Amino acid sequence: MNHFQDGFKTLSAFLSWLCLLFSSACSSEFFVDKGHRDVIGGVEFEITAPYLFEKKAFKLRGENLSTWQLQHIADAMPMIAAMTNSVLANDTRPTAALQRDPKVRSIRQLQRLDQATFLAVKTLQNWQVTEGQIQFTTDYFYMGAEGHFVYFRDNYVFRKRQQQWVFERHAQAQPEGLLRCEKNNRGWRQCEPDKDAVLSAPVALTVAHAKHRAQTAIVNRQSPPQCDRPFGADCF
Repeated sequence: MNHFQDGFKTLSAFLSWLCLLFSSACSSEFFVDKGHRDVIGGVEFEITAPYLFEKKAFKLRGENLSTWQLQHIADAMPMIAAMTNSVLANDTRPTAALQRDPKVRSIRQLQRLDQATFLAVKTLQNWQVTEGQIQFTTDYFYMGAEGHFVYFRDNYVFRKRQQQWVFERHAQAQPEGLLRCEKNNRGWRQCEPDKDAVLSAPVALTVAHAKHRAQTAIVNRQSPPQCDRPFGADCF
């Protein structure tokens, strides 16, 4: 009887392993990030698809924002995340190109990135919120030719028009540009504009490989987190 029970447990464990390895249903349940909801300053944020990773990059804690300002950002989050995704321009479908706002600066054109280079978002921060207007900066990163991450910052202004948050303009005539990122004594990665930086050409990684590298950067202590919190921690 004991031999039967041991054999049954072994078989069950083996079948469970096969399920995790091959079943899309099991994989989606255990490995797909379905997002979450969080409350900051009494305001609820829905960090879910679409544009889940763009929403996770919002840095809201430690920004000295009032409840009223946070509510503005929560309302505008879907539109800001959608614009951020369009700037990444990793989607090569013709319909995606048609949805890109021509008034928004192209990071790929500024940095001469080809479509084989995967561009990712690190942090949306430096929020300035007034009645009907939201101003912020966004840090992007990609894999440079020397195998190191290259960081780039641009600035944006959204305005509420006809009860809808839309991109209006860039806050400055030029982006902040390339960044110098270093870890402080608390292990946080902090980025500041690098006035002496030299343009780093991208390495021609496949989109699939680069996407994997960018997503694993969230948990890799030697890779950039999505926000200026200790490695492995979400902005929320």
